Amino acid sequence: MRRAALALCLAVSRPATALEVIRDVGGEPIAPYLARLAPPVSVPREPPGTPRARAVRSVSLAHYLPVRSPSLSPGPVEARSTPTRLVQPLFLVGTDPRSLRWIATNRERLTQLHAVGMLVQAETEAEVRAVIAAAQGLPLLPASGEAFAAELGIRHYPVLITREGMGP
Repeated sequence: MRRAALALCLAVSRPATALEVIRDVGGEPIAPYLARLAPPVSVPREPPGTPRARAVRSVSLAHYLPVRSPSLSPGPVEARSTPTRLVQPLFLVGTDPRSLRWIATNRERLTQLHAVGMLVQAETEAEVRAVIAAAQGLPLLPASGEAFAAELGIRHYPVLITREGMGP
């Protein structure tokens, strides 16, 4: 009986269309395919300053904290022309003064490159808000940078990583 139920479930769950490759090592953007899979959801926004808006904002930040990347620390980064598999430029920053100065100095360049930032070191919401203010609209995601550190041999941040390599 169980085998019959399993066979029925498998028969019903088989896709009716052929599978489509959505990512290949050729480096073409994946965003158009993802948009088809998960269309944007329209969520009604609360007016700024209302108690609910403040609660939603603080819950979403608190959910990501603390962000830690034990193998990374603030420090000087040597430029390297080591090709990477990145499709879009990425920068790694922390909440330290060096990172805040680096963002301010390189904001225009990062904007022109359409770079996405990863906040790899943050303990408090106040620290995150300081980096968001310094980034002035640059996309910034709080996440550990351990995978990038291991894959690319990075020990310090802030750093910009592009398809061609990495540097300060």
